[in-house]
Amino acid sequence: MSQASHPGVATGVAAPPVAGPTTTAPPVARPDTAPAPPVPTQSAATPATAVGTMDTPQRLRLLSLGVVVVGILVALVGVLTFSYLAVSLSRAKADTAQLIRVQKIQSNLLSADAIATNAFLVGGLEPPAQRAVYDQAMSSTSSLIVEASQAQPADAETLSALNQQVVSYAATIEQARANNRQGLPVGAQYLRNASAELRSTALPILDNLVSSNAERAADEMDARAGYVFPIIALLALAGVIIGQVWLARRFKRKINVGMLTSAAVLLVITIASLVAAIQLSSTLSSITNGSFAAVNTAADTRIDANNAKSNESLTLIARGSGQAFEAAWKSSADSVAANLQRLTDRPELVNQWQAYTDVHGEIRALDDGGRWDRAVAQATGSDPESSNTVFGTFDTNLAGYLDGVSQETSSSLAGIQPIAVVFAILALLSGVAVALLGRWGIAARLKEYR
Repeated sequence: MSQASHPGVATGVAAPPVAGPTTTAPPVARPDTAPAPPVPTQSAATPATAVGTMDTPQRLRLLSLGVVVVGILVALVGVLTFSYLAVSLSRAKADTAQLIRVQKIQSNLLSADAIATNAFLVGGLEPPAQRAVYDQAMSSTSSLIVEASQAQPADAETLSALNQQVVSYAATIEQARANNRQGLPVGAQYLRNASAELRSTALPILDNLVSSNAERAADEMDARAGYVFPIIALLALAGVIIGQVWLARRFKRKINVGMLTSAAVLLVITIASLVAAIQLSSTLSSITNGSFAAVNTAADTRIDANNAKSNESLTLIARGSGQAFEAAWKSSADSVAANLQRLTDRPELVNQWQAYTDVHGEIRALDDGGRWDRAVAQATGSDPESSNTVFGTFDTNLAGYLDGVSQETSSSLAGIQPIAVVFAILALLSGVAVALLGRWGIAARLKEYR
C-alpha cells in the first residue's frame, strides 16, 4: 500500500500550527510615509545663543548718536539760557527807565505844587519866574505821562487815570489863582483842595506805579538762570568721559582724539560759563545794591523834600491853623534826613538839607511869634538866606545826582547785556563742535569693522 493511501495523512498540506505564545510582527513602513524628525536636544557643551545683545559696531553707532544728542542739547540749552538772560537784562533796563520816568512825574508834580503854594503867598499876580517854573514842571509831567504810556503798555491804563487827576489838579490851581488875583479868600480853599486832591488821588497812583516797576526791574535783575547751562554742560562732560573710558577699554588705543577734544571743549565752556554766571550775578547784585538802590533813595528823597516845601507854604497860608501841615512837613523832613544818610557818597546834600531845615525853623519862629509877614517874606524871597534859594540849591543838586545814578544804572545794564549774547553764541558753537568731534572720533573706530 502506498504512502498516500494511509488514512489521516494529507500529502502536500501544511500541518496546523502548534498552539504557543503569540508574537506580533512589527508594522511594515509604508514607502510614502516620511520618518518623524528627531527632537533636537541641547548639548551641555554648546552654550545658548544670547538674545538681544549688540555687537561692537552697533554699540559704536549708539555711542555716536548719543554724543550728537549731547552736543545738540548743550547748544540748545546754552542758546536758550543766555538768550533769556539777554532778554531779561533788556527788560530790566526798560523797567528801570520806566521807574525813573514815574519817579520824575511824582517829583515834578510835588515840585509844581510847592511852587504854586509858595507863589500863592505873594498875593495878586505871582512872580513870572515862578510861574514859568510851574508851567515847565506841568508840561514835563504831561510829556512824561505820554512817554511812559508808550514805553510800558502794562501801565497805560493806570497812567491814563493819573493824567485825568493831573488835569483836574491843574484846573483847580487855576481857579485858586483866579480868585487870589481878585483878593478873594476862597482862592486859598481852592489851593488847599488842589493839594489835598493831589496827595489823596494822584500820589497813590504814582506810588503803585513806582512799586510795580521797581519790582519788575528787580525781578529781571536775577542771574540765577545763568547757572543752568554750566550744570548741563558738566553732565554732558561726564557722559563724554564715560564714552571715552568705554572706548579705551574696548580698543587697544587708550585715547580717542575726537572724544578727547569734545571733552576738552565741554570742560572749557563749563568753566567759562560758570565764571560768567558768577560774574554776571555779582555785577547785577552790585547794580541792585548800588546805583539802582541810589535811584530809588534819591527819588524818594526829592519827592519827600518837595512835599515838605509845599507843606511849609500851606502852613503859612492857613495863618495860625496849619498844625496839620506842619506835622506833614516834619514827617517828610524826617524821611528826607533818613534817606540822605543812605547816600553816603554825597555828604554835601546832608549839609544843604540841614541849611534848609534851619531856614524853615526861622520861618516857624517868625510865624509863631506873630510876625507872619516876615515869615512869608522869608519863605518867598529870593535872597541867599531865603527858603526858596536854600531849598532850590538842595533840590537842584539832588536832581543832578538822581540823573547821574539813573544814567549809571542804565549804562551798567547795557554794558553787561552783550556778555550774555556772546555766551549764547559760544554755547551754540561749543555744542556743535562736541557733536561733530565726537562723531568723527567714533567713526574712526567704526571703520575698523568694515
